[in-house]
Amino acid sequence: MVRRSYDVRILTEDAVLIDRQVIVDLYMGFEKLLRFVGGLLYTSSKKAGRLTARRMINKGLLSRENAIDMLLWSFTAAGYAERTVVERIEKGRGRTEITIRVEGALLGSRVGKRRRPVDQPLAGYLAGWLEEVYGVRVDARETSCIAKGDPVCRFEIKVHGEIEPDVAEGETYERLQPNAEAGTTTVSAAVE
Repeated sequence: MVRRSYDVRILTEDAVLIDRQVIVDLYMGFEKLLRFVGGLLYTSSKKAGRLTARRMINKGLLSRENAIDMLLWSFTAAGYAERTVVERIEKGRGRTEITIRVEGALLGSRVGKRRRPVDQPLAGYLAGWLEEVYGVRVDARETSCIAKGDPVCRFEIKVHGEIEPDVAEGETYERLQPNAEAGTTTVSAAVE
């Protein structure tokens, strides 16, 4: 497996930057307004994940050979997580299952105590991105959440088809501080 390096500017080209706390406030506003905010935001975010992946494919930056690596890199570089770890990859019976652990998740670490997982938008985005790349149905769900009192947020991703993952168990992505002089954010990746 070859470690790739990406320029964070690919995330900000044709993008609108929104402060993370603003996103948290929007989520909490939706939560008050709509009883089933999770499903709505999962579906909307799944579409956003598909559109973002399609844009990256059209630019020649994304393919099956770097799909999960670039997803987890961009997920962390964009600030949706402070640290992301590939915990488990299991292939068989016509599907591939991937478990990722997310520390400092955008919503889970900021919304306060909840009875249910709150990072459905992140789960939807993960699923949409991978659906676009692999051309098969992908489902993702948050199985543990800091907002519920769990130690970390954890996502189970089910790809309904056997794929060759481009990451390894233990692979870790960490968000480092932005480099103001260079105008970039660095993400380090390593295998634990």
